[in-house]
Amino acid sequence: RLFWIVCGGLFLANVVVYVFFIGTASQKTGQLQSRFQAERKKVSEQRKRQAEIDQFHAMQKDWLTFEDSLPGKIQFPERIQQLKQVLNRYRLVSEDLSFRSEPMKNDNLVRFATTFKASGQYSDFKRFVGELQALPGLICIHRIEFRQGDDDKPLMMDLELSAYFRDDNRTTQQ
Repeated sequence: RLFWIVCGGLFLANVVVYVFFIGTASQKTGQLQSRFQAERKKVSEQRKRQAEIDQFHAMQKDWLTFEDSLPGKIQFPERIQQLKQVLNRYRLVSEDLSFRSEPMKNDNLVRFATTFKASGQYSDFKRFVGELQALPGLICIHRIEFRQGDDDKPLMMDLELSAYFRDDNRTTQQ
């Protein structure tokens, strides 16, 4: 009988210790883990947001550096002369080049766009496009189309391109 009383007392002591000490500690541990996860998630989101902001600033800085590296609008006639020289170098007969000026919204750039036709050999067109890409500044080919007419006629090329220049007048006004 004494054995059962001692066992019951130890059992009650274990229940009391578990309820008051271990249960409370387990509950507190769960709360701390939840709080830690919430703080960790918050810090992770802040770091991610800061990384996005840093990336945006780096891209903005790169864009401004790129804009500054473009030739000024005043150099447009020189660039067009270079384009005409490249066309002549490959004996590409072209119609008169006429560019239209289009200021870019919210940028310190001006766009000069043109569409023209030229006739010649495919190998000459290929070298022309390669040299066009190597010209200084930013020249974008928006559309290039080749057509072969009759067998005795040369290959025709329709080309739509834009050249971008820094608008120095707009920069000084802002």
